[in-house]
Amino acid sequence: MSSNPATRTNIKTLLVASLICVSAMSALVDGLFFWRGIYAAPVTAAFADALLALLLIMWIAADQRDHPQVERPFDYGFLLMVFWLPYLPYYLWRTRRFAGLGIFAGFLGLFSLGFLVQLAMWSAFVMYPR
Repeated sequence: MSSNPATRTNIKTLLVASLICVSAMSALVDGLFFWRGIYAAPVTAAFADALLALLLIMWIAADQRDHPQVERPFDYGFLLMVFWLPYLPYYLWRTRRFAGLGIFAGFLGLFSLGFLVQLAMWSAFVMYPR
């Protein structure tokens, strides 16, 4: 990865935009499956979840270079792949303090967007039955 800060910012922005796009497309597919009465779409859900996790791991790795207070051991990439879920809140708190909690809530919202779309559709069906 380049050492130019502008390039790192562009890569981080591209990764976040990719996270948002993949999450929105996955939520759209989940909503369409729910609307048609198909309650499980395991292949699409597993693919979207794996892609979201990979994009988030890549964002953490790109973002870490801007924060020298976080040490980067030799096997940082492997450890990030294995322990990304418990490491994410710690990393965001360590690098951004209270703003990191908001970013963490945003990531949680992106990962649960499919469920939230289905919940909104279900509540609309309950409130306004045919």
